[in-house]
Amino acid sequence: MTSQSGPRGASSHAVVAAGLAAGLPGLALAQGGAPAAGSGVLLLPQVDVEAAEPANTLRRAVPIGRLPGSVQDTPQTVNVIPREVLEQQNVTTLEQALRNVPGITMSAGEGNGGVAGDQFRIRGFAAQNDIYVDGLRDFGAYQRDAFTYEDVSVLKGPSGFALGAGAVGGGIAVQTRTPHLGNSYGGTATGGMGPFARGVLDLNQQIGETSAIRLNLMGQSSKVVGREDVDSRRWGIAPSIAFGLGTDTTFSLHYQHYEYDNATDAGVPIVRVPGSTTGRPITEYGVPRGTWYGLGSDRDEVTTDVLTARLSHTVNDWLTLQNDTRLSFIDRDFAYTTASCDAACFAGLRAGGRPNVTVGAGPSTPYHQESWAIQNVATATARFTTGPLRHELVGGIDVSYEDFDRTGYGYASARPAVSVFGGTDNVSLSRGAASNNRTAGITTYAAFLNERLWLTPELSLIGGLRVSRFEVDYNSLAFATGAADSIKTDSTVVDPRASVVWQPTPSQTYYATYSTSSTPPGFLFTTFPAATLNYRSGFDPERNTLWELGAKVGVLNNRLGLYGSLYRIDKDNATQTDDAGAAFQTSDQQRNQGVEVGVTGNITPAWMITANYTAMDSETRESINPANLGKRVQYVPQNAASLWTTYEVNKDQPWNLTLGGGVTWRDKVFTDAANTNEVPANLVFDALISHRINSNLRLQVNGYNLGDALNYEAFFNSRAVPSPGRTVLVSLAAEF
Repeated sequence: MTSQSGPRGASSHAVVAAGLAAGLPGLALAQGGAPAAGSGVLLLPQVDVEAAEPANTLRRAVPIGRLPGSVQDTPQTVNVIPREVLEQQNVTTLEQALRNVPGITMSAGEGNGGVAGDQFRIRGFAAQNDIYVDGLRDFGAYQRDAFTYEDVSVLKGPSGFALGAGAVGGGIAVQTRTPHLGNSYGGTATGGMGPFARGVLDLNQQIGETSAIRLNLMGQSSKVVGREDVDSRRWGIAPSIAFGLGTDTTFSLHYQHYEYDNATDAGVPIVRVPGSTTGRPITEYGVPRGTWYGLGSDRDEVTTDVLTARLSHTVNDWLTLQNDTRLSFIDRDFAYTTASCDAACFAGLRAGGRPNVTVGAGPSTPYHQESWAIQNVATATARFTTGPLRHELVGGIDVSYEDFDRTGYGYASARPAVSVFGGTDNVSLSRGAASNNRTAGITTYAAFLNERLWLTPELSLIGGLRVSRFEVDYNSLAFATGAADSIKTDSTVVDPRASVVWQPTPSQTYYATYSTSSTPPGFLFTTFPAATLNYRSGFDPERNTLWELGAKVGVLNNRLGLYGSLYRIDKDNATQTDDAGAAFQTSDQQRNQGVEVGVTGNITPAWMITANYTAMDSETRESINPANLGKRVQYVPQNAASLWTTYEVNKDQPWNLTLGGGVTWRDKVFTDAANTNEVPANLVFDALISHRINSNLRLQVNGYNLGDALNYEAFFNSRAVPSPGRTVLVSLAAEF
């Protein structure tokens, strides 16, 4: 039940969504009030707060219903960022949360031809459509706020069985805050450098013996430290209600409305020193990292409305049924400026001049997009025995439809010249007439089945299969020339998985896994319309295969979890954009293999740690461009690591402190398939000091990028976006 929510006519969308949810089966059952005597429904006593989750995240449940069991039981690398860490780090966006997971990079948007917002890559492979909230796909490309997040997990490796199409490097799974029995009220006010101001509220009220409501609110106004004129204003509201809590049948309804108005930041150009074979960001050569090439009219304005309904029914002690539905509306108005600096421009800069950059090339034109999507996933989980053998059988149906309508515009007047040092933030351009229109509808039908069979109490086998049918209808029209493009395509893909799991004790898991995923042609049209350029109808689906060996072990009475894996991902029929961000290529074969190790939990009751390291060896093994053979895969660092640790001093005493610190690091990455453009390594140090004033109030100070290092948080081909400079924020949190 999550989400990010609603467009400029959001109220009408909300009415439609509410009407749909009201007709879902089981609502009347869920609203039935107190159960009748003899109904077999168990009423739990009222509690004051939710039970605390274990600090060792290996013991937590996987947030995808198609993968029942805990992280410990799952034969796949799963990184979990718990709410405790989100709060300690004062995380406000999904991107900030994922800094705790090594092997995730972020690519910059591509304007009218493509996407902006949350553009993650997991182990180097695009995950722009692989974000899931409460088990359902979170449609659309935009910047997500974390004000409703309970925790964030990353499932590593191709996961077609559980997640559907895409999921090459894996999937990002968010759990939101849901109503619970008992009452709790909380809020946090944060202010600091930028300037930065943010307030959030989290209110839960029990309204019946088995029902409760919850309300999350957020408002923020901020500027990015170290980036000129990059500001953000956002707000969101997320009410939810749940019935049947603590009983065999539960129903919940979650609505989220979320809006933001951000300055768009396309970053700085990557340039090449004469005689060098590799380009680097221009900020490495004396241009201030705050340099911004945008216009005052360069904004990303998004409104989203998302309604999620979830119904779960325990039929008996061996069968559970679940049905989840999501309806999303996303309205987006977008404009930004890309800049490039050719050899003459760079020579002028090196000579001490102020040459102009080239701006507005390629897809750097405004657009307005309206999209909506609906998904329903019905799942049955059966646990039973046949003779001496124990079974866990999961099966279901996954149906979705995604629709978008995007109109591109030109400008009514020419763009002004822009110095290599920026300076056009006070110029706003009016839009001219619409220049093109693109529409698409994508329908997906899928069925999945997975069996886990225990040959002995310690040894089990897992076999699963998803069969998916995709139907795509795409149309585009250039108004000036009348040129039209119409694509109708369909494909059926099969994604199997298989694992062997040995668990000699409940706190030890050793496994070997094989898993696949597929990305059919046209699947990404709604988030990457430029995919139609040079599109050829004979494309085969991208095929992605994972081989993984791993271990997960709990130590120190299971307070601390240790995990590690060796993996290999092969990607066939790879697609990519060329250096101009336009052409679409296929037939490349890419491989990324490596090792990942981590630790999660408490070393002592007062000392918490979460740390991860990954080493990756990536390679383009086949390509239609011979120059790319043997080169590293775009956006894949060779090494990456993250650490966050806190220590509580005098807990529950008047003079108490929580001290914390963290570091994130990644090697340099190449931003093109030919490995001719690179972004330097990142190294960031953060710190925390927190004092609990009393049982209700907590004062917290966070410091970010304490070394004020010049780092880069996102990149695309020939551009890189500098990260914020040194930032300090102060928060006051109240809990009742």
